[in-house]
Amino acid sequence: MNETYTLEVLAEITGVTTQTIVQYQEHGLIRPEFDDETIRALRRIEHLRESCEMNLAGLKLLTGLLNEVEQLREELRARR
Repeated sequence: MNETYTLEVLAEITGVTTQTIVQYQEHGLIRPEFDDETIRALRRIEHLRESCEMNLAGLKLLTGLLNEVEQLREELRARR
């Protein structure tokens, strides 16, 4: 089962400030439920932001595309 976290705990686990997490949530980069998937998403977002120097619009576009690729891969695996 996926554990849920408070905003403060999520910030502590990921090293992302609470203000930034709220900003990502407001822009639709992460879901309102703070769970293990959110931790993974935040780590991915922060990696892209730091390595590619992307703004929020770019992060939203790229994370959406990466999520879509993952979903398509899962569908392909399920067909085999």
